[in-house]
Amino acid sequence: MELGDINNFVQNANEEQLKAFGFLGQWMMENVPKYCTCASKCNQNCEIAKALGGALQAAGQRLQGQ
Repeated sequence: MELGDINNFVQNANEEQLKAFGFLGQWMMENVPKYCTCASKCNQNCEIAKALGGALQAAGQRLQGQ
């Protein structure tokens, strides 16, 4: 799966999939700082983390809009 595919998946995800993304997003917010071993603010500098964070945010917005 490529980064663009993640956004496409979110756009077409059903409610159950969106809820799973929401859960993952919440988990990442709570746990990524504990497991991050790179330089400070690594999840802002890492392209994959940025893309995933954006996809999770989009999933949350879609879920709220339903």
